[in-house]
Amino acid sequence: MRYRIEDACIYIFVNLNADVMAHPTYYICTSEEVKQKVKQYTTRGIVDLSTINSEQFIERWDKLELTHLVL
Repeated sequence: MRYRIEDACIYIFVNLNADVMAHPTYYICTSEEVKQKVKQYTTRGIVDLSTINSEQFIERWDKLELTHLVL
């Protein structure tokens, strides 16, 4: 759920790609980006892979460096 997302955190989602037996894909998001992508249901919230499957999130390890500078 959206209210459970911690501020000032980096969220890393991993698609193991077991269905195609490929290397994992990493999606790196800031807490603000994740809050915008959460799809709310009555009992839970999800981040659909299709909403983060773009160059804005795939393998964006540079976002970790940005957090180091902010902290």
